[in-house]
Amino acid sequence: MLIIFLVLFLLLIQVALPGRYLTEQVGTDAQIGPRDDLPEPSRDLGRARRALANLQETLPVFLTLALLSIMLGEIGWLSLAGGALYFVARVAHLYCYMRGLTPWRSVSFLASLLGNLLLALPLLPHLWS
Repeated sequence: MLIIFLVLFLLLIQVALPGRYLTEQVGTDAQIGPRDDLPEPSRDLGRARRALANLQETLPVFLTLALLSIMLGEIGWLSLAGGALYFVARVAHLYCYMRGLTPWRSVSFLASLLGNLLLALPLLPHLWS
């Protein structure tokens, strides 16, 4: 359960980042206005938006697997390792994305997918029960 909350906290951080960078780029008045005529996003704003979109692609899978693990009583070491790997990899992914670190951004993304796979493995027997 702690890992789920940590991942959701990471989501809150990533949701806030684009707003922070937008305010930095255009100022508070433009940020709180209708945003009709905004300039092209800065490098950091663009990266923050893309990193958030990437998290939103994998988050539903993680949350589904994590909740199924709890509901089905599959919270052994493999599930915990998968959840922890997902969280650490997503933190690393955000860091690497914002810093423009290649190929580490892709490596951390693949590590988060591996975390989801580790979460899924103990659930496989439940497909046939």
